[in-house]
Amino acid sequence: MRRLVQLAAILALSAVVLSACGSDSNTSSSSATTSKSETSTTAAPGANDAATLSGAGSTFVQTAMQEWIKDYGSIASKVTINYQGVGSGAGIQQLTSKTVDFAGSDVPLKPEEQQATGGPGAVVQIPWVAGGIAVEYNLPSVTNLKLSPRTLAGIFAGKIKKWDDPAIKADNSGASLPSAGIQVVHRSDGSGTTSVFTSYLTAVSPSVWTFGAGKDVPWPTGTGAKGSDGVTAAVKQSQGAIGYAEVSFPKQSGLGIAQVKNAAGKFVSPTATAVSAALAAATVNPDLTLKVNYTPDDPTTYPISTTTYLMYYKAMTDQAKATALKHFAAWVLSDDGQNKAKGLDYAPMPDEIRAKALAALNG
Repeated sequence: MRRLVQLAAILALSAVVLSACGSDSNTSSSSATTSKSETSTTAAPGANDAATLSGAGSTFVQTAMQEWIKDYGSIASKVTINYQGVGSGAGIQQLTSKTVDFAGSDVPLKPEEQQATGGPGAVVQIPWVAGGIAVEYNLPSVTNLKLSPRTLAGIFAGKIKKWDDPAIKADNSGASLPSAGIQVVHRSDGSGTTSVFTSYLTAVSPSVWTFGAGKDVPWPTGTGAKGSDGVTAAVKQSQGAIGYAEVSFPKQSGLGIAQVKNAAGKFVSPTATAVSAALAAATVNPDLTLKVNYTPDDPTTYPISTTTYLMYYKAMTDQAKATALKHFAAWVLSDDGQNKAKGLDYAPMPDEIRAKALAALNG
């Protein structure tokens, strides 16, 4: 299968079957830009592209995007890619208003969002990397926090207020838990990470978490912060705080990352292997969107796992941008791009999904 994926990558990278569409505006400011250093114009697809691309959206994928953009500069020195991590909701809004060339989102478009972009099929949605949503915490006295689904739901529902609550003690036998209050930190902006996290809580403990699932929910407790970086910073600043973000954020900040109990009864960390195992239980829809299974039976899975999507208009009016974007996306889906993401604590997409995603780039 790996050989098939590599062949698909080569075909995708070499293809110039590019439809016309979308936005050619470029108003977003840059949070990461390809290197402008001189490189050898080899036969590598994308080497001769010349375009400036603007994107916005998911903060979940932002760490990987920064590295992808930097590394891709050695392949396509005349391609500049600007990406703003403003949250999936804001990214979709900018895509709808055609102020960016592409968006990143951790959740697929809703039916009403599809209509706003011109109807189903107007926007291509391609899963290009996966990762775990870490439950990050600031509790120096506890280095190996474990949380069961009901306990986690109780914390974010505001029903478990102290770190030495009996429910947390039951999950952490023998641990020295302080009597300090729990300070919940959640996203204040429209967030695909929030949508996945609250979808998980709804799936695993609906009697405790009764506040719905979505990019915005009526949080019953806690304080809000903008972006995964904002949530992580707020948790870092307050001892006793707890939040959620893509794994690279708490790792870079030195925060604790809880092990979460899966449906098989095992407490698991959000490693790349555990995320990949969880995605193997997901349902792949015909449009390449994934329906995540938050209660897989495999004991090796990390249950709060998701993929993140590249979104762009199928018919781009600027041919140079369309070519450059598709070459960049195909490189991200290649072994080089996926391995770069894995080194940043993301999980590579399963080979079968990658092959379909590469085919979709030329559809």
